[in-house]
Amino acid sequence: MKKVLVITYSQSGQLEEIVTNMLKPLEGKVDIHYKKLKPVPAFPFPWTDMTFWDAMPESVKMIPARVEPLDLNPMVNYDLIILGYPIWFLSPPIPLTTFLKSGQAGQVLKGKPIVTVIGARNMWVGAQEDIKKMIAENGGILKGNIVLRDRHHNIPSVVSIIYWMMTGRKDHYLGIFPKPGVSDKDISEAEKFGGPIKEAILDSQYGKLQNELLELKAVELEPNVVSMERKAKRIFRVWAGLILKKGDAGSKDRIGRLKIFKWYLLFVIFAISPIATILFYLTYPFFFLSIRRKMEHFRGVEIRYSKQSA
Repeated sequence: MKKVLVITYSQSGQLEEIVTNMLKPLEGKVDIHYKKLKPVPAFPFPWTDMTFWDAMPESVKMIPARVEPLDLNPMVNYDLIILGYPIWFLSPPIPLTTFLKSGQAGQVLKGKPIVTVIGARNMWVGAQEDIKKMIAENGGILKGNIVLRDRHHNIPSVVSIIYWMMTGRKDHYLGIFPKPGVSDKDISEAEKFGGPIKEAILDSQYGKLQNELLELKAVELEPNVVSMERKAKRIFRVWAGLILKKGDAGSKDRIGRLKIFKWYLLFVIFAISPIATILFYLTYPFFFLSIRRKMEHFRGVEIRYSKQSA
């Protein structure tokens, strides 16, 4: 029987629910081995205010921390590896970065076809570019990508996600704001992606997998959101560098800069991003071809090594 290794990090449990539903068509057809990344110490959920913001510099700069080594049998030859992850500050979560920069990742991923599964609010392309590179550095071969995201408008979804992260409650904040995270409907319907994955595994043919997933709307992009994300990721890198100058994670010396970043980011989201959206659409006709090329790249699994790729 074909064997699939599923490696996930899911702080809230949403990502694991997505992956479990997605793989239902494979049950009984292939041998599925689930492995969860466990950081040491564990990141809290729900977050406290400062522990949340304190994770930003290391997430953005992709600085490894500690995770428990995965309990894997080196004699098992996997036919496919699935990596499932959420997004932290437009970047891969620290536990997944830590694993992908470990020696074990090279042993596990080398020469294997990989499918990534993302559960995100609405900005994920930069993190996926980082993941693409780390997969390639470990000798893995990315063959597919599936993204489930919060479909609500940017500003209400920010309020909802902060409420969820700080309370652990995935309900309607104040009875007004939309339910945070990926919708129950989209999570349930993730099963549709399992069909093409199952056929690719059974046939050992992965060349057409991403196109088949795209036909099922596995990756949907909003150009204005992507544009804002690319600018924000560059700014995040500057802020991460400034905060790291005051100390490592947990250092009290960097709390002041973390608080400044927090209020800066909230101001940009609520005051600047609506203006940026208007400006994007006013200039969109002038950059249509360039934007279309970028969107095609982000829908795919190819690697772009230029500085502008994220």
